[in-house]
Amino acid sequence: MEHLNQVAMQEPFVTADQAAEFLRCSPITVKRLAREGKIPAHCIQNGIRKRWRFLLSELAATMKKAVSSDRSSTPLSHRKEG
Repeated sequence: MEHLNQVAMQEPFVTADQAAEFLRCSPITVKRLAREGKIPAHCIQNGIRKRWRFLLSELAATMKKAVSSDRSSTPLSHRKEG
């Protein structure tokens, strides 16, 4: 938790709209992925509704990991040359 506090002091949390812009998808998709635990998110409970906040560095790391694991699972003979 202390590490998270240090990161938060250096990097501001962003809203689902800002995270969606960064990920190039809709805010609804970002919220769904957060609820499903597929992307790193921090829930702020405000009464009945949950508000999600994100750190762009965590999202970027998750996307890089997903891309590298996708590439490593595809045999070289099946990869497209780009």
